[in-house]
Amino acid sequence: MPDWRASALVLVGHGSTRNRASRLPTEHLADKLRTRALFAEVRACFLKEKPFLDGALDDLSAATAYVVPNFAGQGYLTREVVPREMGLTGPVTHRTGRNPRLVHYAAPVGTHPRIPQILRTRALTILQDLGVRPREACILLIGHGSGRPGGSAETPEAIAAALRSAGDFGEVRTAYLEQEPRVADWSRTVRSRYVVVAPLLVAEGLHGSEDLPPLFGMEPGRTGAGEAAGRLIWFCGGIGSGEDIVDIVLDLVRACDAAEVP
Repeated sequence: MPDWRASALVLVGHGSTRNRASRLPTEHLADKLRTRALFAEVRACFLKEKPFLDGALDDLSAATAYVVPNFAGQGYLTREVVPREMGLTGPVTHRTGRNPRLVHYAAPVGTHPRIPQILRTRALTILQDLGVRPREACILLIGHGSGRPGGSAETPEAIAAALRSAGDFGEVRTAYLEQEPRVADWSRTVRSRYVVVAPLLVAEGLHGSEDLPPLFGMEPGRTGAGEAAGRLIWFCGGIGSGEDIVDIVLDLVRACDAAEVP
């Protein structure tokens, strides 16, 4: 295990001004990482609410910091907004001035290669409990997407490709909140009678808890079994903050260290 006891870990969450639950997975993840006592300091900051990204690195006591975006995928926010708000110039930033610091910027949590396996295991367990053969079911991955030119489908489509390669499910589909194919049109593209809906969202915030469930015949805030458009649905929670996600964060920090080795 690398020695990070003199370094700080900063988790970046999206947060929300409308749904306080959006911050909880990132806060819980920070709490779990603190209990492992691997870093001098673990803190969380957010795009949309306090504590904000701007200034999040200024008062750290450690001379080295790792910034890990707790986002479900790579996109405009992680490539442009987070670095801009935190004053990062790339994967490694040497900050000078009153508080000189070496800052490593990691890949987002949702891009880790273990994410497809985590989703696969969750879906297979659900189907086994329901007594449904995976070949009779669809796993429907829901990404946020983007209205910007070109969209933001890189991570969801990579996860979908990995799940198709595994060959367990009759169908693997993707749908998006803000680009085509739209989530609202899911029943036109999904053929299977049994559908496991897996939002590629970190939190059950505004989208996960309020916007998505009604599109699958469920009350806002609900997860679990339901029925819509003649299909039997199982609506999953977001990626979350379980121990597997804690391990992923540590893997991403290790990757930062490995990238720095000449």
